[in-house]
Amino acid sequence: MPRDNSREHRLLILAGLASVFTALILIAAKTIAWLMTGSVSLLASLVDSVMDSLASLINFFAIRYSLVPADEEHRFGHGKAEALAGLGQAIFIAASSVFLIYQSILKLMEPKPIEENAVGVAVMVFSIAMTFGLLLIQKYVVRQTGSTAIEADSLHYLSDLAVNVGIILVLVVSQFGYLWLDGVVGLVIAVFILFSAWHIASESVQLLLDREIPGDVREVISAIVADHPQALGFHDLRTRQSGRTQFIQLHVDMDQNLTLLHSHDLATRIETRIQDAFPMADVIIHQDPVAVGPKVTLDDRPPG
Repeated sequence: MPRDNSREHRLLILAGLASVFTALILIAAKTIAWLMTGSVSLLASLVDSVMDSLASLINFFAIRYSLVPADEEHRFGHGKAEALAGLGQAIFIAASSVFLIYQSILKLMEPKPIEENAVGVAVMVFSIAMTFGLLLIQKYVVRQTGSTAIEADSLHYLSDLAVNVGIILVLVVSQFGYLWLDGVVGLVIAVFILFSAWHIASESVQLLLDREIPGDVREVISAIVADHPQALGFHDLRTRQSGRTQFIQLHVDMDQNLTLLHSHDLATRIETRIQDAFPMADVIIHQDPVAVGPKVTLDDRPPG
């Protein structure tokens, strides 16, 4: 079944815009809450949202660029822009975590009471609702398009849910005199953000280095080739992913006595089956002629 690229493009743009607008709304709400409460945990969440907005903007423009069709200078398209966006996200997220570690240590050294706890709790509940709605959109888009950049963005917003719940806990418990808890939770959030940055950077680098597509690709292709008796085997299977497009290349062994028309038809049938199994794939099959011993008649037997 042919891919509806225009629909995929619309979904990717929708997810990118939703991420940017959500981050901007949360920045405004958390800024007000932080100024009223003075909580370092809320500051951590605010800085996280600022990093989210910057990362989402990078994502948005990277996605738009990755959707540009292949041209004479980029024959394989512009899909790797998404992996570059993921790498940019990781840098921003790591920088924010270092700042939060510093602020949390200061808070632990000089703990101060948190004011206007109710305002902080209300903002965090609002943040959870906004983030959850965005995640629903992102998860749907990732299922439909397989976008690496949207998946990286979604991973970070998923961690924000846990962060916001932890901040609500801090705001409530601090009323009972546990002032040190604000600095501790801020430090935990910072380390968690740093770990997320490492994960995103690692995945992005692997995509840029053309890592093999994970999963049972080889087993599936082996079964497809085996379903075609005229295909004598395959070798030199290579796979990689660029943005949403998977590239699969392999050599299929065929009887050298097959006509060009028959060998091309066989390769086309195998290619179609592979594309059915991997709808996001661009498949290239090289046909290798293999000598198959002809049937020996009585007259063809060597003397003796």
